[in-house]
Amino acid sequence: MDVLPFLSKYALNMRASCFPVLTARRRKHATTDLEILMLGDSHGWGQGAPGYDVIFPAYSSHMAVPYNKGFFAKLREHLLNKYAIYPSAVIPDLDDLAEDSPPLIRGNYQIVRESIVEPVAAAGFYASHGEDRTAVKHLGDLAATDRFTDCLYAIVPEENGRGGAWCCVDMKAHATKAYIGVLAGRCGGRLEIFFREKGTGNRRNTGGYLYPQAEGYPRVTRLHQGQHVAVEAPEVEIGSTSVVLDTYRPDGDEEIVYCIDYGQKQIGRFCLSYGGAHPDAVGFEHSQVAAFGQARPALRIRGIVFDGCDVRNFSMGGHTVGQWLGDGTASFNDPSYPHMDELLRFVRFTPTLAVIQAPIVNEYLRQTPIDVLKSNLRALIEKLSRHLNPEGGRKTDILLFTTVGDKSVIFENAPSATIGYEEYFQAVQDFSVSNGYGFIDFERYFRENVSAQLLDYEFLYDDDIHPGPYANEFIGKMLAETIDLIM
Repeated sequence: MDVLPFLSKYALNMRASCFPVLTARRRKHATTDLEILMLGDSHGWGQGAPGYDVIFPAYSSHMAVPYNKGFFAKLREHLLNKYAIYPSAVIPDLDDLAEDSPPLIRGNYQIVRESIVEPVAAAGFYASHGEDRTAVKHLGDLAATDRFTDCLYAIVPEENGRGGAWCCVDMKAHATKAYIGVLAGRCGGRLEIFFREKGTGNRRNTGGYLYPQAEGYPRVTRLHQGQHVAVEAPEVEIGSTSVVLDTYRPDGDEEIVYCIDYGQKQIGRFCLSYGGAHPDAVGFEHSQVAAFGQARPALRIRGIVFDGCDVRNFSMGGHTVGQWLGDGTASFNDPSYPHMDELLRFVRFTPTLAVIQAPIVNEYLRQTPIDVLKSNLRALIEKLSRHLNPEGGRKTDILLFTTVGDKSVIFENAPSATIGYEEYFQAVQDFSVSNGYGFIDFERYFRENVSAQLLDYEFLYDDDIHPGPYANEFIGKMLAETIDLIM
């Protein structure tokens, strides 16, 4: 089925003006700092999807299995592939030292552990190992992925100060920006960043011969609460062949995330090199780098993130919108918990787009008053748009949609609770219309096709309330084509 006839009948607000953030990005050809969040309940994390085989309580009913093929998993895969989002960050881990572990980065360095220095100015880039484990338990395996941790690459020069103090990443895909996490401090050296040209070994500010340097680039900023702040000399020197960052700080350790913007996509051998030290710098002393001998100034690198783009599914099984916010009501699976506050700790920028599967089944089971549902949706979207957005105002585009309701109530004439499913579906539609948000009514599409005897409703379900493989495939396909339209 072509997406345009489908949207013309079952969607509302499919206009560029209803997606101002994506429209502005498209017209500016912006491809970086993209945050797409997916929110839903167990429908959203794929219960009943193709290949689903999880038996509870062997696995947490709170989050998607890592191999799920639900509609959000299909949408995420589509977006990662179509928009060539950089596949992974370069984050050190002591497990990387295992003999059978393929290196993410090559060169002369040690991986050591040093605690993250709080507070951090770019919080969404960091996750301690403790936070990582908690977030996976609460939010799923995508929560703290590709975040800087308490491991770092220590790049220490040889005793004579020459040779060997560098490392490189052979980039897996094109990227415009490189975010480099640095632990600056009294032992900090000068960090020189460049591309190594194949065949000659020359240093360049571009990935190679086919990548002419854009006028006015590279540019260097540091991240402060999701905002780019200009960096000037002497902290940064932008030369004809490299960028040099001074990581010496006389007042002690500081976590910094630098962004080098090359103005257009690059690919090549991306190198980090020790380029000397401040005359007042002290030696880096650490038990795990004793092999370097006498303590010398060093580079301490938390990792590298290319382009800063994320597409993640944070659906939470058995929750209402109020329970996503931690409204004091226990979910069907967990005590009350401020899930959105925890989730946003791992979001680097103000979300660009939130794709929200309205958790109608849970709202129906809880018999949430209609005005409370709308109020909770309003609070949820306000929280998303306010994240790392000190000036306020709308900064996040919204796409809401419905899925199937309880089979026995919708199709088998079981008695309804006081507030019926149709009232909840209508409430989400009304909320979208009044606020200018995109809306797709998959539930009405399925129900009308069953009424027209074009579809056996049993094909829609995995059990009484969860969409089966066909419904997951259809919703995933239409969501992908819809976002292709608006993005």
